Amino acid sequence: MQRFVPPLLDRLIDSEPLSRSEPLRPALSMAQLKDSVARDVESLLNARRGSTREALDGYPFARASVAAFGLDDFVSMSMSSTVDRAAICRSIERAITDHEPRLRNARVELDRRDAATQKLRFSIHATLHAHPLQEPVNFDAVLQTTTQSYAVQSSRRSA
Repeated sequence: MQRFVPPLLDRLIDSEPLSRSEPLRPALSMAQLKDSVARDVESLLNARRGSTREALDGYPFARASVAAFGLDDFVSMSMSSTVDRAAICRSIERAITDHEPRLRNARVELDRRDAATQKLRFSIHATLHAHPLQEPVNFDAVLQTTTQSYAVQSSRRSA
């Protein structure tokens, strides 16, 4: 079974500092790595930009910096508008492209069945790059429209 090095933040945070039963270099399975990426994507989607994307156009390195981390605020958008929902999908794709280097070729699709509810469901399809492997992955994301918060989890279905 292939094992992967956990992300830096996971390695820096020691949830059980007195426990010395774990190896010096912990490793993750592919399922654990996908769950870790899902957690990081969820954090990304729940963060809001401090300024608009256009405000950073004159600063080429700013797009991938912490100044541009997160999504645009969608409060003024109508969740029943197909144009606004497409803009949300594009914004999610751009945020993943700019701030999640482990995922490439991200595509976000809206599940049209939930168009009239308080939740919007998205499917995120991408390629996970974890040296030496590249594997297609899917994540299920749910936007709670009343709170503008996302929940993301690794999809167990095949990519």
